[in-house]
Amino acid sequence: MKKFLFIALCSIAFTQTQAQKLYGTRNAKVSFIATNDEDVKAVNNEVASRLSDKGEISFSLLIKGFKFEYAEMQEKFNNDYVESNKFPRAEFKGTISNIKDINFTKDGSYKAVVKGNLTLHGVSKPVTVNGTITVKAGKVSATGKFPIVMKDHKIEASAVTEKVNAEINAVYQ
Repeated sequence: MKKFLFIALCSIAFTQTQAQKLYGTRNAKVSFIATNDEDVKAVNNEVASRLSDKGEISFSLLIKGFKFEYAEMQEKFNNDYVESNKFPRAEFKGTISNIKDINFTKDGSYKAVVKGNLTLHGVSKPVTVNGTITVKAGKVSATGKFPIVMKDHKIEASAVTEKVNAEINAVYQ
């Protein structure tokens, strides 16, 4: 009986030390701007994101959630370029490769290197994003910037742009 109790207590202690802290939001922001035309820009403020203190990070959004300054641009974006009825979602799933450098329990700004796959327009491609994880008064936020080449995701938008610069900003609960 003592042996069983010892094994049970060790199992519980091991499980508790292996537990991970999860952070989440449904209001992360993803924006983009064309590299050759600053009028081609949009923002989506309804992005779901999860982050764990073990380094897993994900973002998921509806393409139609992107808002443009001009309605005509939004219509062309959804119908002609990204075909949002056919490919309604974009997702990113990755890991922070330098997670050991980030202390989620101590205030500070930590450089993060995130490697993962971006799925857009039905095409998944590996990407690396250099970003920042900020911890302040127990609140965690993440920011990052990276380019998206349209042809990498089989998006024919050469009449407008070959590439956009994407920016992510998430404040987690």
